[in-house]
Amino acid sequence: MLTFDRRDGHFHVRAVAICVRNQDVLIHQAVGDTVWSLPGGRVEMGEASATTLIREMAEELRTRVHCLSLRAIIEVIDQRAQGGFFHEVGFYYQVDLPDVGWSQTPFRGPEVTNPVDFWWCPIPRIDEIVVLPPVVRQVLTGHGIQHLVYQP
Repeated sequence: MLTFDRRDGHFHVRAVAICVRNQDVLIHQAVGDTVWSLPGGRVEMGEASATTLIREMAEELRTRVHCLSLRAIIEVIDQRAQGGFFHEVGFYYQVDLPDVGWSQTPFRGPEVTNPVDFWWCPIPRIDEIVVLPPVVRQVLTGHGIQHLVYQP
């Protein structure tokens, strides 16, 4: 994975799916967590970010997505409580997600090793829950490619 830890912090590169159906966006969280995010995963060395997204969605939902367009690049640069920085570079793609047959929300993904709950969240309700990074709200309502830096 394109991830490393140093004494001054942690860095990784992430590929992220923006799946919108009607006026809902697919979000997920680790089982038992209280924070939601858009689905995706860490990019492997030598792997294009769109390829990462296809692989991660196959692992997490057992379906093949089609990357349509790059919507945003989001950098998260945050001071960690234990010292140092958390630094993430995320490539956010609009994707076409075939109907996976789940109608109940939230629903548990099929992955057993790292179980994840998914939810088709109504976009207007995204402000009512904790979604990281917070600037993802701008991506859902914006047009064109955006480069956002979130540095609280």
